[in-house]
Amino acid sequence: MEWKNKLMKHFKKKKVGLVLGSGGAKGLSHIGVIKFLEELDVKIDFIAGASIGALIGGAYASGLSIKEIEDIALETDLTSTAKLFSPGFGKSGLVTGSKVQEFLTSKLGNKNIEDLKIPFTAVATDIITGQEIHFNKGDLVEAIRASISIPIVFQPVIRNNIVLVDGGLVNPVPINVVREMGADHIIAVNILSSKNNPDPKPDKKFNNKIDLDKPLEIIPVLQRKIEDLIIDHKWIRNFIKQKEKQDLPGMKKIFNQSVQIAQEKLIELSIELYKPDVLIEPEVGNISIFDFYKAEEIIEIGYESAKAISKEK
Repeated sequence: MEWKNKLMKHFKKKKVGLVLGSGGAKGLSHIGVIKFLEELDVKIDFIAGASIGALIGGAYASGLSIKEIEDIALETDLTSTAKLFSPGFGKSGLVTGSKVQEFLTSKLGNKNIEDLKIPFTAVATDIITGQEIHFNKGDLVEAIRASISIPIVFQPVIRNNIVLVDGGLVNPVPINVVREMGADHIIAVNILSSKNNPDPKPDKKFNNKIDLDKPLEIIPVLQRKIEDLIIDHKWIRNFIKQKEKQDLPGMKKIFNQSVQIAQEKLIELSIELYKPDVLIEPEVGNISIFDFYKAEEIIEIGYESAKAISKEK
C-alpha cells in the first residue's frame, strides 16, 4: 500500500516513543493502536504511560505480546471486573487494590522496570505535594499499581513515605517523559480528547447496598459510593436537591466536569509544548471508565483510529 510505504519512511531510522494516556477502560483502545503499529512493523523504542496507559504499556514493555494482552482483556467479563474492584472500604479508598495487584503479578510476574525488553516509565502523582513521580526502575507491578490508583476509588500506594495515586491527575498524556527518555519521534494516544462526548449516564438508578454474593452489582454501586463521599453532609444533600430542581447542573456533574476540564487543559498544554509527531485520539466518549467488559469494542475503536491517522500521513 502506498500510504503504508509513505508512513514507514517517516519512521525509518527514528527512535520511536509511544505515549499511552489515562482514562480507565477507555484505555483498552491502546491495545488496538499497538496492534496496528505492529502491522506496520513500527518498532517501539520507548514507552511512557499514565494510569491505564501505564498498565497496557508496562505489560507490552515486559515482553507480553499484544495478542496475549488482547486475550487477557477479552477474557475480562463483567463478573471478573467486579471481583477486581471488590470494595474494601478503607480509610483512603473504596477498593484496597490487593485483587488488582494479585492479578497483575499473575500476568506479569516479578519484574523490575530496568530489566524490561522496552525502556518504560510509569507516571504517578504524589497526592500530598502534587509532584509528578516517574517510575523508571524498581518493581513493575508496584509502579503500575501506583499509576492506576484513581483517587477515592483505590487506596493509594505508599512508597518511601510518599502517598501515590493516579498519574493522570498531573500528566494524563506524558509526552515530555518519553522525549526525556530519548525518543526523537513520538506517537501519543489521547483517550480523553475534548472532541469526544462525555461519559454516558447510567441506565438505571442504584441504591447504596452491596450484596457481595452478587458481584455484578458492585461496579455501579462504586460510582454511587464515590458520589456519596463527595456530598456526605445532609445540608449539602438538601442544597443539591433544591438546586437540581432549577435549570442548573447538579453538584455531582459540576465536580465531574471540573476534573474532566482540568485534564483536558493539561493535555492541550502538553500537546502544544511537546508536539508529538503523531497524535491518535480514539473516539471512546461513549465508554465509561469501568467498561472493561466491552474490550472487543474498545480495542477495535483504537485500531480503526490508528488506521485512520496513518492514512493522513
